Amino acid sequence: MDSQPVRLGYVNGSYVPETQSGVSIFDYGLLYGQTVFEYTRTFNLKPFRLDKHIERIFNSMKYSGINCGMSPDELTAATLDTIDKNLPTLADGDEFTIWHNITAGLRDDYAQFLPKNMSGPRILINVFPLSITRPWVWEQQQEGAPAVITHQRSTPAHLLDPKVKNRSRLYYRLAEIEAARTKPGSIALLTDQDGYITEGTSSNFMLVKDGQLVSPRPKNILRGVTRAVLIDIAQSLGVPFVEDDIDKYDAITADEAFFCSTSYIIMPVKSLDEHIIGDGQIPGAITKKLADGFSDLVGIDFMSQGRELTGLSDFYAGSVQVPDAHMATDA
Repeated sequence: MDSQPVRLGYVNGSYVPETQSGVSIFDYGLLYGQTVFEYTRTFNLKPFRLDKHIERIFNSMKYSGINCGMSPDELTAATLDTIDKNLPTLADGDEFTIWHNITAGLRDDYAQFLPKNMSGPRILINVFPLSITRPWVWEQQQEGAPAVITHQRSTPAHLLDPKVKNRSRLYYRLAEIEAARTKPGSIALLTDQDGYITEGTSSNFMLVKDGQLVSPRPKNILRGVTRAVLIDIAQSLGVPFVEDDIDKYDAITADEAFFCSTSYIIMPVKSLDEHIIGDGQIPGAITKKLADGFSDLVGIDFMSQGRELTGLSDFYAGSVQVPDAHMATDA
């Protein structure tokens, strides 16, 4: 098999092999988790709602005290250029996931002893094939995923606002570990300090009850881009939508439930803490309407595409390492 072209990452205006697009051990992003990020994907190789993701990362930077020295238009242009430079590395029929990571830069007392080209915020843009980002997801999407409510809870907004998409995410990782120990292959579902359901570690959560789409209140959740699109689709289809407190009882007795995120769009939930949701049909009737509406919007049946993506892994065989299961990434 011929070797694959090397994917390139954008680092502060230059393009380097992705394995070299790292962060100094003296960077605030590593020392304090003072890093904001975004995760986007393409449909037909066009990034979906990139403007919304760029807008959110600039809002996250403002909240987090980071000035990357670029305008939204400049960051958008760099993103599109990164995609173009990496097209030769992608299998036919695959899509890109797009990562933006922006750190606060070197801690002041270390910066004076390090090369000047290392100072300032670190701006990283990387792309990765969608088919091998989470290869088990596409099978789960067809069958429905088990979910587990963890003892590890969300960080409340008065401590660190979840609307800021940041890398201070140890609590998410602990929830993932707990869920995997409780039921292998499950997705962690977190709650707030009052026990109300908030979100998954890399996704928003919604349920359907009596024909109504219900989301947790937005105070303690990330206001996901995909979540917003699905709400718009629901309203265009005449499906009532409400934001409300959701407890475990509400979720277990729901007619349908699903996670939503940038990468897989909709992940139907088959069970919660071993309780089958609704009649077990995957996807449920309203979930399917939302999925069909999203597919119409992007011009691709994303669930069928998911099934097709599983056949592309041979193209990348031996060329990459597949990320760990259910990493907190992409709502």
